[in-house]
Amino acid sequence: MKITRVTVIAALSLLLGACGFHLPHQENLATTLPRLNVEGDYHEDFYKYVVQKLRLAGVEVISESSSSYQKYENAPTLMIPAPHVTEEVVAVDSMAQALENNIRVSVSATLSVPGNRPMLMRNSLTRSVLNKSGFALASQTEKDTVIDETLDELAAQMVLRIGYLGRQSDPTDVAPQVTELLENEDSDYRADSPYAGMTVMEALKSQDASERASGTQVTLDELNNHSQVLDEGKTPVLPPVAPVLTHEAPADLDTEM
Repeated sequence: MKITRVTVIAALSLLLGACGFHLPHQENLATTLPRLNVEGDYHEDFYKYVVQKLRLAGVEVISESSSSYQKYENAPTLMIPAPHVTEEVVAVDSMAQALENNIRVSVSATLSVPGNRPMLMRNSLTRSVLNKSGFALASQTEKDTVIDETLDELAAQMVLRIGYLGRQSDPTDVAPQVTELLENEDSDYRADSPYAGMTVMEALKSQDASERASGTQVTLDELNNHSQVLDEGKTPVLPPVAPVLTHEAPADLDTEM
């Protein structure tokens, strides 16, 4: 009986995987982002991991590492700089030798969607490693392995974050969930925006089209409106304020030795 149950569960798992099952309100990454330009420090392992995971997700990656690289102008561009790795000692022995180190790996990437402002994505992980006294090679190998594994994990998280571009809001929700990913303190985009049922990518394009439609244009002559502020025909002058030196010597200072 137990064998039968295990067999049924395994068969259902295969069927769900084969039919392209994905979470509700989440479009497939390859559908939302079919083509992507990837530029940056392509000799770094983090760059290679991100490209590999994007291709496994079904995205057509146009990588700068290719000898025949030609940027596709209508596709978003992902700029990946080199990761930053720092190491600090957190424990020492009685001889002041390092026993444990913290390795912090920081990565960042900038996603530029045509017609919209760039989106900066940052992430970091901290891992601890032990310093094996007398086994310098083994300690260094462990550090390199930990850094490599951390870069691979950060690449997976980066691709997952890019996948949020395919996230959908609940059409029955008054406040679209898509705003949770777009709203920030520097933006005037708020939760009352009518973007329910859209993916983040669609909301970005719709927001940009709305801003272009409602925006106004002015000429340089209209911006240079000093004549409207000051009296007509007069040349703008600075107010009559006597300059005072901050570190000026006092008048009663005796300079004679």
